[in-house]
Amino acid sequence: MPKFVTIQPHLTIEELEQRYRRCSDLVESRHYQIIWLLAKGKTTAEVEEITGYSRGWIRRLARRYNQLGGSALCDRRHDNPGAEPLFIRERRKKTALLSNG
Repeated sequence: MPKFVTIQPHLTIEELEQRYRRCSDLVESRHYQIIWLLAKGKTTAEVEEITGYSRGWIRRLARRYNQLGGSALCDRRHDNPGAEPLFIRERRKKTALLSNG
């Protein structure tokens, strides 16, 4: 059975809708949409159908929002530098082997 998720009132329903509609970052906009829909009383199944995000992700995002507020809804990929390129990693290993040689 689809579950209702409780949303903490960090922002009003109106503020969530405004941020969803005005946000220029697509990912952040969708995150605000998810929280806005949940705050309006939609179930996770309804939000999944509307947004295309999985129920697991919807619940994780709601939990993060409940803990941190609006700052939790930004696209966190922008702050992730990613892994070091494999070519550079292999080159460093070879250099270390040669210098220890």
